Amino acid sequence: MAGRVKIILSDLHLGAGQAEDGNALEDFTSDAAFAGLMQSLFEESETAQREVELIFAGDTFEFLQVPALGEGEAFDPTARYSPAQYAASDEAASAAKMRLITAGHVLFFAALRAFLNDAPPRRTATFIKGNHDVNLHWAAVQEVIRQVLDATGPRAGCVTFEERRISREGIYVEHGHQYAERINRFPDFEEPHDPKAPDQLYLPPGSGFVLGFLNRLEREHYWLDGVKPITALIWYILALDFRFGIRALGALLSQLPALMWGSLPITWAVTAYLEAHERLEQEVADADRLEPLSHDPERLGDLFRRADLALALYGVPSREAEAAAWPDYAALPRGAAEEAAQREALSRIAAQKCRQERARVIVFGHTHEATLEDLGEGAVYCNTGTWTWTRGFAPHDFAAWRLLFKNPEQFTQERRLTYVRIEYDEAGQPHAQLLTYQPPKPKAKGLWLGLLGRLMGRRR
Repeated sequence: MAGRVKIILSDLHLGAGQAEDGNALEDFTSDAAFAGLMQSLFEESETAQREVELIFAGDTFEFLQVPALGEGEAFDPTARYSPAQYAASDEAASAAKMRLITAGHVLFFAALRAFLNDAPPRRTATFIKGNHDVNLHWAAVQEVIRQVLDATGPRAGCVTFEERRISREGIYVEHGHQYAERINRFPDFEEPHDPKAPDQLYLPPGSGFVLGFLNRLEREHYWLDGVKPITALIWYILALDFRFGIRALGALLSQLPALMWGSLPITWAVTAYLEAHERLEQEVADADRLEPLSHDPERLGDLFRRADLALALYGVPSREAEAAAWPDYAALPRGAAEEAAQREALSRIAAQKCRQERARVIVFGHTHEATLEDLGEGAVYCNTGTWTWTRGFAPHDFAAWRLLFKNPEQFTQERRLTYVRIEYDEAGQPHAQLLTYQPPKPKAKGLWLGLLGRLMGRRR
């Protein structure tokens, strides 16, 4: 293993592309930067004759925001497609979505294709699916990717697909959604078929929230998809626009049937939560009627306490110990607490995986928050972060939140292009770094530009 390198990225969320032409649901705009990273790794590999494995740790693709179009139907980046077209998850629809993604990111796939190499020094790519690209489960989707990357025949070994995780060579890599908020968990992520419609994939309540609410609202507030988790997003919106927040809360509460079917352990212990949930769902159905509450701290505090109780169904730990730290009517700190709960949950699981899998490097994604944490005895937990926009201010900074709500472009152009780099020492032990890619100034690279030019020419 000495001399080998592994590069791990996640949460790129490639959609149908054409953001510059009006596709408000496209979050990945870093194709050129990705090509730059591939160029850097290509040159390093060729110069040092070093093997490189590129690992995509989930949510590489954004199937929930790509419509399934009919044969011969051209994609219109300004069109508002039906929720059913975004929700379609059978094999044929998923393959059609994947073709749209590859057509919308020609440079990305050309760069990855040029990077791959089946002869020494080998350069390979491994895809692990996440909750937004569970469609990678289908063989037809994998075949679309193989074809565009020329990973067939002798080059077939350059690309590998994993259902859930990598546990080998001293590392453990998984997307992480199965350990975070309950609304994004799958009953069986290895075989993620919908029990009610086996030709479709199971979509958890978090996906239902994206399909039924976020896709529609993101056209007006395109920054919404950059705030994680969903429960934190709702609290932040409640603090900034009460009526809008109530609508978001109602949209999430409506996902309870899917939650109960998929991953909610219905026992006597959650009866009180279910009762609170039912009462609150009925109450928030009329956002206009609740508007006066935003000016009445006592009544607002009562609503928020019941919202805390109802949202606990979605996998959010109790806030009783923290509640004394903020007024009952304060929503912003509740959002920060939701973020902290998710962060802490993955950190605990990382420590467990370190022991269970005997791994020295544990890597998750999902939270969009890049992290490097010492687990002791030479082991580390890394979170890869995201290449979409991520907030650059403290979660409790009310002034910054208001500015984001009014002038999002001041924040959303920022990208932290983070990734994890793993190298092995002479004893075969992995050592991880959390790095941020900084695109260099353009300069001529004959071999690389020649490869890229030929590959992009074939795609046109």
